[in-house]
Amino acid sequence: MDWRGMVVGKVRSLLKRAFRFYAPVMSVMLGAGFLALFATFSETNVQASVFTVSEDTGTAGQAGAGLGNTLLFIIPAILGSFGIVAIIKLGKRRLLKTLFRGALTFTTGIILSFFLYKISETFSERVWYAIYNPGGPDLVSVSISDMDMIMFFVCGLLFGYMATSMVFSYRFKRKERNAALIVVSALMGAFMAVILPTWTVVLLLIGLALWDIYAVFKGPIKDMVELGMDGSMMARFDPLGDDTDRFPFENMTYDAGSWQLGIGDLVFYSMLGAHSIYYSVAYVRTEGAWMLPFFFIPVLIAILIGFTYTIYKLSKQKEGGILPGLPVPMFLGVGTFSLMIFIATLI
Repeated sequence: MDWRGMVVGKVRSLLKRAFRFYAPVMSVMLGAGFLALFATFSETNVQASVFTVSEDTGTAGQAGAGLGNTLLFIIPAILGSFGIVAIIKLGKRRLLKTLFRGALTFTTGIILSFFLYKISETFSERVWYAIYNPGGPDLVSVSISDMDMIMFFVCGLLFGYMATSMVFSYRFKRKERNAALIVVSALMGAFMAVILPTWTVVLLLIGLALWDIYAVFKGPIKDMVELGMDGSMMARFDPLGDDTDRFPFENMTYDAGSWQLGIGDLVFYSMLGAHSIYYSVAYVRTEGAWMLPFFFIPVLIAILIGFTYTIYKLSKQKEGGILPGLPVPMFLGVGTFSLMIFIATLI
């Protein structure tokens, strides 16, 4: 018996299973990180914040502004969660379908058009020069016409429609639906990562992790599960859908067979990973390219560890059990990101 062949075969099998297990988290974080990298090249400085402070305000002031912005994001999310449950109880599942489908299509379209614009900017001479010569003279940036912007928007909406069709339609296989969820989640995570300040990102992720605990065990997510989400929500006249009213809510989760991961979990995993890339660029300019993975790799490892622990605990539950997917990965990821920020200040 060739024991070496047996060992190699077992190692290959183990690696293949590990790859399949970690594929959704790694794919969404790497994809979002790649998009965030383009945003840094084009010197994106969009601050989607109501509460803003100057850099010399100090830690307390920046934390206070971040907390205010976090509440502005979380409060509507909480109200929306209870609103979804109320709509289901009223039997307005078709209305809920319209809201979900329309919002996801429009949001995906807008975000994709934003990154198409940023990618087009990346290939201008000014951008590449500015990254490595921040003190140098300004060069002429690439010219993007109004027609280009219209095309970006149209392409974005068409892609958003196709992606949501893959998520909501029975005509697509599980692998295709999972792939669509990865792409949509990466786009959303990367977008929030580059438009929100660091304090807002950190506090928002902590707040959402805490809310996730309540929502799953006591709140609206628990109610949704108990109500049975495979109700009537499929569009009848959707050319990429099925001529049926059925729509299982689990279609909005990455389905690995033995476990499922919600789209919200994927979005916020990718958001932290992408922001760690975005945050590193200031150090790349002063310390060199080796700082690019300085924040991202530890954050990725921390989230993978938290994800592994969560799935392990889920496997110990009885069939049909549910656990919040954000708390452990986010606490570990945010903690690691904060630690790396502290270490970077000592360099």
